[in-house]
Amino acid sequence: MTATDTVLAQPVTATNFSRYGKVYDLTGDADPKAIWTAGDGWHDGFTKTPLIDGRGHLGVTRGGSAPWHCSAMERHPQTEEAIFCLAQAVILAVAPASDGAAPHRDDIEAFVVMPGQVVVMKRNVWHDACRGVSGPAPYYWMAVCGLGESPWVPVSGGSKLVQAVPGEGPIA
Repeated sequence: MTATDTVLAQPVTATNFSRYGKVYDLTGDADPKAIWTAGDGWHDGFTKTPLIDGRGHLGVTRGGSAPWHCSAMERHPQTEEAIFCLAQAVILAVAPASDGAAPHRDDIEAFVVMPGQVVVMKRNVWHDACRGVSGPAPYYWMAVCGLGESPWVPVSGGSKLVQAVPGEGPIA
């Protein structure tokens, strides 16, 4: 297996994810896209604007574990989709938004989303279901549902192995 057969998931940041959408970090009090409040024994943060454009539905997906072979992806032309963790870090594999019939394996990138972070994918961004960094992991998603099919299509050029960066989860 060559390096072109594998994509290593990088920690998600607003900068490295910008071509796919937005990132919120609600784990501290530094994200300028959030409003921060505190009280006796607690503090919280929430997004200044609605998370997605539209009246979103909340869902939970129970994802398997990294590493995995990304062989199919879907996209949503009529809604953004937000991804956020329950309690364990997950890896999100994406490919750029396009009008093409399928994403290409050479365009796949992967990002580690930590608890307290939220990623919001732009419309038409190709993506796989998330997988846990260090074992199976459920995660939340939010999107407007009922807008038509989002068919899963095979990745053009064949599958690509997605794995965590060494030291961040199991490596095959």
